[in-house]
Amino acid sequence: MTIPLPAGTQLILTGPAQAVELLTLAAAEVGDQEQIPVLVMGSEAPPQRGMISIPTPFGVMRTIASLDADEGTITLKMSKIPPAWQRRDAHRMPLVVPIRGTTVSLPALAGAGAPGPQRPVRFNGTTLDISPGGLSAHLTVESDALRLPAGVRDVFLEIDPFSSHPVAATLRVVDVRSDRLRGEFEYLSPSDWLHLAQLARDASELPPFD
Repeated sequence: MTIPLPAGTQLILTGPAQAVELLTLAAAEVGDQEQIPVLVMGSEAPPQRGMISIPTPFGVMRTIASLDADEGTITLKMSKIPPAWQRRDAHRMPLVVPIRGTTVSLPALAGAGAPGPQRPVRFNGTTLDISPGGLSAHLTVESDALRLPAGVRDVFLEIDPFSSHPVAATLRVVDVRSDRLRGEFEYLSPSDWLHLAQLARDASELPPFD
């Protein structure tokens, strides 16, 4: 199944530090076409990757994307974790690595005359445990202004961002209270999950995967 995307469609790319507006420069077919030509609006240093929000006739679609501002293209990362990996009883493994993230703000896609979007909230923290279906994390809360807003549903995360293998993921928030976050992965590539699982096994001094 493909979804037509007319030229001039407004997209929002939310990265670890900011959100940026993009306009499509040509009609595209989401699903068949991974790279889409875009114009970056109002930012001299847009994020190189993040969660992109795409308005469609069926609602807003969100997935991971990378931006090449010099070439003027956005590349969609459409792969998902296989559903069988996301069991509720999947084994949770202790893992403590840093994270940084940004809330994803969707009202900007509502069109002219709509209320302005809330500013994305950036946050840091450390993971507590991880499974194929999601993670729990301890958040660094320096002031009330940096707390995740009530009702937040989706966040873009970089897991272990300062390592040689940073992992990009999107998380559907299940529970958030002051300094604790728990959520389910909406996007995490299978290779990145295997990398995180091996980190957890290394930390627990378990043998590597076969």
